[in-house]
Amino acid sequence: MMHTFLELLAVLALSTVAVSQEQATEGEGQTKPNAECLAAGVADWNRGLQIGGVFIVLGISAAGVMLPVGFRYMRWLDIDKRILCGGKFFGAGVIMATAFVHMLGESVEALKDDCLDGRMGDYESWPGALAMMAVLAMHLIDHVVSARFLKLGEQSAAASDSDSAESHGAAALEEKKTVGKPCDHFAGGGGHVHGLLVPAGDQARRRLSTYMLELGIALHSIIIGMTLAVTGGSAFTTLLAAISVHQFFEGVALGTRIAELSFRRNAAALALANCAVFAITTPLGQAIGIGIRESFAPRDPATLVILGVLNSLSAGVLIYSALVNLLAEEFSAPDFRASPRWTRIAYFVAMYAGCATMSVIGKWT
Repeated sequence: MMHTFLELLAVLALSTVAVSQEQATEGEGQTKPNAECLAAGVADWNRGLQIGGVFIVLGISAAGVMLPVGFRYMRWLDIDKRILCGGKFFGAGVIMATAFVHMLGESVEALKDDCLDGRMGDYESWPGALAMMAVLAMHLIDHVVSARFLKLGEQSAAASDSDSAESHGAAALEEKKTVGKPCDHFAGGGGHVHGLLVPAGDQARRRLSTYMLELGIALHSIIIGMTLAVTGGSAFTTLLAAISVHQFFEGVALGTRIAELSFRRNAAALALANCAVFAITTPLGQAIGIGIRESFAPRDPATLVILGVLNSLSAGVLIYSALVNLLAEEFSAPDFRASPRWTRIAYFVAMYAGCATMSVIGKWT
């Protein structure tokens, strides 16, 4: 299913590029890109600072994404679960603001750049349209996968009907004792996790939504890593600080989702593997940027189209994940509604604070 979604993203990107190229060849009066648009290379570029920035971003990204996972799997780490649960809702706000303020805004900026000079045709709403396509693709995948696992869940329930009433009652009593408190998955665990008594179908759907969220974040992280690597002078220090804060909070947001996943075996290793994917994506983008800095032309029409399309698609993925899998799902959960009033208010404030924080950081990224 993930392979199919990646193919869909590639088709959308290639289709948009094809449209732009077709528009570029139509008409005899088409203006060629000027020297400013094709300018490559980076002024006042410092190799030592750039390489140091790779390790700084790597460390901060790893710290942010592994913090919630560490509290789940390391018994000796003791912290109030309500604080970590608040971090989860803060992360939900971070993800939503990342989609609307950072990704969608950067897509609009790229696809409406003067250097495109009509290559996107007369249609000026490409950023929103592409984001909508990604949202619809996410919805279709979510529906198909949910239907599949719902069927598996029904089959599992039918098989369990043959169990004795006594064992069924005992299991229900145990579930009642275990489920119902928000963020119980942060209580600590070890290698084999039983903390989430969630139906297998629901857990599989949650795992898929987490992977799709990670995909959208990864695409954006590679782009901002490349942007940082081709930035020189004093602007590099400012952008490095902004991206570091951005990566930490985004890592916390993703880490809380990873910490909620249950695995039958090697749980801690699989969770760390998911964390590592996030931690290395921005440094990977930085490494790519360092390698192509001499030939990279940020306002080249082809570059603008590719970056604009990828940012739009990534924004759509995160918008769907934020609104459906984070806000609607988390704030409508029975355990959330059962929380004390002031606890729920605190979680709402945490979510708004996440939105505000990432919106402010958008000034520099």
